[in-house]
Amino acid sequence: MEKDNDKKLGLSLLVALGVGSMIGGGIFNSPTDLIGKANPQATIIAWIIGGLGVAFLALVFQLLANKRPELTGGIFTYAKEGFGEFVGFNSAWGYWLSAWLGNVAFFILIFKTFNSLVGDVKPIVSFILASALLWVIHYVQMRGVKSAGIINAIATVAKLIPLLMVIVFGLVIFKSGTFNVENWKTALAATGNSTTLFLQVKGAMGTILWCFIGIEAATVLSERAKSQKIVGTATIISLIITLVLYILVSTTAMGVIPAETLINSATPLADMLSLTVLGSVGAIIVKVGLIISLVGCLISWVMLAAEIPYVAAKGGTMPKWFMKQNDNGAAINSLLLTDALTQIFLLSLLLPALQSAYGNVFLISTTCILIPYLLSSLYAVKVALADGLGAKDKIVSILACVYSIYVIYAVGINYLGAAVILYAVGIFVFIKAKKEKNEPITSNEKIAMAAIIVVAILMIILLSIGKIKL
Repeated sequence: MEKDNDKKLGLSLLVALGVGSMIGGGIFNSPTDLIGKANPQATIIAWIIGGLGVAFLALVFQLLANKRPELTGGIFTYAKEGFGEFVGFNSAWGYWLSAWLGNVAFFILIFKTFNSLVGDVKPIVSFILASALLWVIHYVQMRGVKSAGIINAIATVAKLIPLLMVIVFGLVIFKSGTFNVENWKTALAATGNSTTLFLQVKGAMGTILWCFIGIEAATVLSERAKSQKIVGTATIISLIITLVLYILVSTTAMGVIPAETLINSATPLADMLSLTVLGSVGAIIVKVGLIISLVGCLISWVMLAAEIPYVAAKGGTMPKWFMKQNDNGAAINSLLLTDALTQIFLLSLLLPALQSAYGNVFLISTTCILIPYLLSSLYAVKVALADGLGAKDKIVSILACVYSIYVIYAVGINYLGAAVILYAVGIFVFIKAKKEKNEPITSNEKIAMAAIIVVAILMIILLSIGKIKL
């Protein structure tokens, strides 16, 4: 028993996993992603709102980890316990979609950065290199969750170094005049387009949540933790570390590089550090740091992506095929399918407009995960009411629901439509799981399936005729 516990994840590895899962390409590219939608002053407000929203989600995951410690598997098990098998399946399916689509976005950003580091590389070369990296990570995952967790912890430390350099050296040359743009409530400094404060904050929400995806990492792997008590603690510690870093990094960059220049930057933090005393050496350090960061993130997210179908299959909500493990405890079938789909979508590396491809993929990924976030928050409300918890827990749970709904709205109906299409595909997987158990599909499940299919068909039509565009 003690030997098995040695293979489990302790607090430090869970915190490293949470930080490593959140700190990826999002923060390195956030100054460029944000400045096209919000002026520097507005991004401060957006970070505060986004940070509070994610804090509510983190508190929800902490509450559920403490009050329902038997529900190992996090997001999937919360939705299933609260709202039934089909809802639980969709939570698992959406989280899984978000995880491997996010991995595709990471690969795109890795090679966007790689191109700026070594010069333009032919798309086919990027595709081959990305494919090789994917299957090396696949091999690492096959060695088991503990090995992957240790490697991720090392990568997390490595990628914090360039971010701290950006903050320290960037603050030295920070200019308040560059940060405090004129007419910031009515016009975007980067483009000159008219705007409002509401639209700026709304436009920034998708990028901000993308930076925080991974907040639930510790709960997803709670079955692998040494103790359920440390899961909630790891979640909160991870959030505090990343939030402080995010605000400092993005605002520092906006106070060094003018908005009209920043919006066209392929590697904003590298460009910023090149303006410090470090010069071109600083830019190289950040680019290398970003690549290390993204590789570390991929190690975390390939592990998380494979874990969800495995946990769902153990609960009988996904086909038994996903339950197969190797001698190291890795969910080999789930891992294989996840990486095979990622391989197919790596064809996006053959597109010339990598920044556009990156933006579209990460917004679809963000929308896919928002539904599981919302379902977990709704279940927290249910638990708070059923257990007679205090006003604080009830308010936090309700505010987490409000935040999730707001970000779904902020990201946009076009990305919600794309997510619904992907959710509709999952219906066939759910039906197969039901057949394996010889269970009939309930009338409520049939109604829910029909609704998803109708919306998906409508969205496909609107996308095909150009009424909705990504």
